Amino acid sequence: MSTILASSTDRPAWLAARRGGVTATDIARLVRGGAGTWAAIRAEKAGTARDFHNAAMQHGNDREPVVLAYAQSAFGLLPCGDLYAADDEPRFLATPDAINADEIGEVKTTVHDWEVLSDVPGRYIDQMLWQMRVTGRRRGHLIFEPHENGVPTYPWPKHFLVEYDAERVAVLERTAHEFLAGEQEPDEEAAALDALLTEFVELDEIAAVAARRRDEAKARIEEQLHGEPKRFEGSVANLTRSADSTSRRFDSAAFKKAAPDTFEQFQIAVPVKGRLTITTRSDAA
Repeated sequence: MSTILASSTDRPAWLAARRGGVTATDIARLVRGGAGTWAAIRAEKAGTARDFHNAAMQHGNDREPVVLAYAQSAFGLLPCGDLYAADDEPRFLATPDAINADEIGEVKTTVHDWEVLSDVPGRYIDQMLWQMRVTGRRRGHLIFEPHENGVPTYPWPKHFLVEYDAERVAVLERTAHEFLAGEQEPDEEAAALDALLTEFVELDEIAAVAARRRDEAKARIEEQLHGEPKRFEGSVANLTRSADSTSRRFDSAAFKKAAPDTFEQFQIAVPVKGRLTITTRSDAA
């Protein structure tokens, strides 16, 4: 079934053992990533990548014992810091957050209040499937705590049951074997960029949720004002709502069409800084 290689209580030994194979975190990135991601993971395993930490990760670390305590009381899942290796392929590795004789548990903190399992990002499901593959378990519990600005949304974490998916696991296995057979050189710069992009996406998700809630709050304020002008001094903010009106603007497109020569005469060259575009990868793979 599986063998325990190291415990996270001995972090240097645990990290060293992880470098020899493909972990659940690795496979979720490999199956979605391109050459840059693969080179980044090689750099991490070579020990040349920098260690990154951010506020979201710290919040998850701070709340993990609470969520794990719930997992133990609700599902009999014991906290786990052991690195497992599959007996049939010792380079397939995983450290479940929690485990018992039949199941694994994965705990998450998130700004998203997922309603159904299909709402959960596929990378999290792949991590759990890989943990099942390595440990020989065939069911997993995703226990997650939605929060807003670090404050839990509910008194207790939420939960989804994840069943083993042999077809998906076969895809993950092929990806892992391809990575392990590769000769690509580690790339420290790729590792740094990949870590920074991961942090950007995490912060972007938080900002998107906050922006949606802000817009909803603003819409409720507008509804309360019934479209009427008003000034109001609140305890934490002041409000000014002007009366609806019309404004005038210059229609440059129409002017260009009507007088193209004159339009061109007043064009000037200005320096333009190169644009940085970051596109979140599709979670499908």
